[in-house]
Amino acid sequence: MRAESNAYSRRWFEFFHVGIGDARTIQEAGFVSRCAPLPDFRKLADVCCGMGRHSRALSSRGYSVIGIDRDADAIMKARELAGGPGYVHADIRDYRPAPGTFDVAIVMSQSFGYFDPTTNRDVLGRLVAGLREGGRVILDLWNQEFFAAHQGERELETASGVVQESKRLNGDRLCVQLDYPDGAHEEFEWQLFTPAQMIALAQSVGLGLMLCCRDFDTTITPSPARPRIQFVLERSRKG
Repeated sequence: MRAESNAYSRRWFEFFHVGIGDARTIQEAGFVSRCAPLPDFRKLADVCCGMGRHSRALSSRGYSVIGIDRDADAIMKARELAGGPGYVHADIRDYRPAPGTFDVAIVMSQSFGYFDPTTNRDVLGRLVAGLREGGRVILDLWNQEFFAAHQGERELETASGVVQESKRLNGDRLCVQLDYPDGAHEEFEWQLFTPAQMIALAQSVGLGLMLCCRDFDTTITPSPARPRIQFVLERSRKG
């Protein structure tokens, strides 16, 4: 059986996911709607969808949404919450949509870069293969330049208690350890990208850059002072 790298526990969902407010989801769904507007981008894949907060928000706006996640508990909860989307329980490393299945694929909440560089490229390439020509990929990622300057330890106050967080950058990989109030801990690791690195990766799988911004605002350029960065990429058109 394949090892589960970066597997999110029920404890993580309790501390960091359940309490996300509607305002944040509305802001992020609005960004997707502006960058992949209806009716041209109706068929949408929400990759690493978790419990489906983006899937439901975008379905309510009129998109035909399929949420994809390898976490069986998260998919079960998403289905219980309903709200319009369909869901697929699958590891994104194995998921192979038919060509042209989607108009747009989104990967939100820093959920791209979990694997080694070759696998990360393969995952992006597989998403591209499932898009129609002119389809788009929207990535919401951690900003490598921010985390180069913001390493170390801090306390995260959540509604469920205080979590101790430790971050370090090892080359282009962000390593995070979380220590929970009950003594449990878990670790995560991502490959981070500068804008130039992401543009080069995207081009290698047939995507061109349309937009690079931060804070889900298409008018604001990325900044080393902000932790998140968004990319809007378009699949090349033949001819």
